[in-house]
Amino acid sequence: MNNIVEYQFLRPRDMTARRDAAPVAYIGLGILEWHGLHNPLGLDGIKSNGVACYLAERLGGVVMPTQFWGDYRSPYADVEFDSDFKPDFSYPENHFDHTPFICEYMGVARETYLKDRERSKQYGEWDLWEKLMVRTLFETETLGFKAIVLLPGHFHLIAASDRAMERYYSEGGKCKVLNLNEFAFTKDDLVGDHAAAFETSMMMSMCPELTDINELDSDLTKPNIGVIGLDPRIHASKEFGDRILDEFLLCATAFLKENGII
Repeated sequence: MNNIVEYQFLRPRDMTARRDAAPVAYIGLGILEWHGLHNPLGLDGIKSNGVACYLAERLGGVVMPTQFWGDYRSPYADVEFDSDFKPDFSYPENHFDHTPFICEYMGVARETYLKDRERSKQYGEWDLWEKLMVRTLFETETLGFKAIVLLPGHFHLIAASDRAMERYYSEGGKCKVLNLNEFAFTKDDLVGDHAAAFETSMMMSMCPELTDINELDSDLTKPNIGVIGLDPRIHASKEFGDRILDEFLLCATAFLKENGII
């Protein structure tokens, strides 16, 4: 492996050299949920880790292990996409109950998902995840980093990350933390989605071997299951994904320069 940037693969000498040159840690955040027939189930964390590596390779610093677990199992695709699910990036043709189709493909009864949703509520919704992230931020600080870039790949992780950052600072955290996500972009056409043109384009750019648009129905009159946003069959491309990565780079660069990290 050339130009290794991920903490778990680095030997101590190599890790400290990267950290001392640019004391910033990047942490990808995601959950495990349906992202259409054409994308991997771990897309959120995969794309976040891909962005983290992209940034570390260009700006320096170290990529910490991606966090997939500890999430609140209520607002996620496998049981979320009913006829009332209408986020800002949705379209009228998306407004039907996707869940029975997802459950059939996954071979899991909807009741099983719903029981886990209730269990998550009993565990305090996002409280477990937020506590885990606060501990992660402090652990990262103890490794000598001065700045941390969080990369939440799942929409509901954005607010949860903000709350974890507040807890971290309230308990004496010293690192400068940036919660970097696609919903903070300033360009009108760079708007996040769920498994549609935006996320699929990111996968085409970073991990083309993991996404296959041919898994989707070639009949464009038929809707994509569990896909919310611009139809990836028409609008997704590697070039679009490259533009998204450039925007991540601009945002991260500005933050790190402002805080004297690079």
